[in-house]
Amino acid sequence: MSRIADFIGNPDLLSPNGSLAALTSTFVIIICRVSAVIMTSPGLGDTSAPSRIRAGIALATTVAILPVVNDHIQSLAGEAMRMPSSAIMIIAEEILCGIFIGLLARLITLSIAISMQIVSVFTGMSSVIQPDSQLGSSSTAISHMANSLIPVIIFTTGMYALPLYAIVGSYNLFPPGHITMQITGDMAHSISQATGETFSIAMQLAAPFVLIGTLWPAMLGVLNKLMPTLQVYSVAMPAQLLGSLLLLALLIQVVTGTWQERIQGILLELPGIQSLTNTPPHPKQK
Repeated sequence: MSRIADFIGNPDLLSPNGSLAALTSTFVIIICRVSAVIMTSPGLGDTSAPSRIRAGIALATTVAILPVVNDHIQSLAGEAMRMPSSAIMIIAEEILCGIFIGLLARLITLSIAISMQIVSVFTGMSSVIQPDSQLGSSSTAISHMANSLIPVIIFTTGMYALPLYAIVGSYNLFPPGHITMQITGDMAHSISQATGETFSIAMQLAAPFVLIGTLWPAMLGVLNKLMPTLQVYSVAMPAQLLGSLLLLALLIQVVTGTWQERIQGILLELPGIQSLTNTPPHPKQK
């Protein structure tokens, strides 16, 4: 009991510069960035994942990386404890950095769902819509299927670890308490580039369907000129739907394989991963 009383009554441990207060402040600062990455990253941050599981992952990740990044935050612990305004600013910056890293990863992974949305439009299946938490209320059935396929591929290939791996390296690029307007401008530029890359990948994945969806109406127009009495729409629509489903069944493995290779290369270039001296472990292949 005397040792516990001495521990509680020790002013060094409870002072702003003490180990207990500094460790608590450091833990809070780290968990802000980690939780923001997990809540926005693909797979881990999906709404289908239970909130308790995501909170447990955030807590376990924070405990795991705390000894690694403690040197980057230790100098700010005392300042955050003394000045509440400074603590609020640091927490806001940490959340911003975490959202930036997680959002970059999520934007890239949404490319396959966007490509299936394009496929639905060009194949005549866009009339079958259903609400989706990621793509909105006008999501088609095929894009909803692709959006449900994203966490499956992310977890089976091990790519979910790349955003978590980027957290450690992000402390070299975005030191806590040193976020400037120039860095936020670079973040906005990276987000815009990722958005353009996402739509570029989506168009490449949907290219066969875009080509067929462009040529098919032209062929129907020629057929209608040659046979005006034929009900082209009634004859062509069943063939178009069946042909689109058959082509999708034949190409779905190629599309998902190409998508996996593209996003794996992009996720390996996330801010923070390249700043580390060691090469990150590659996800296991299918």
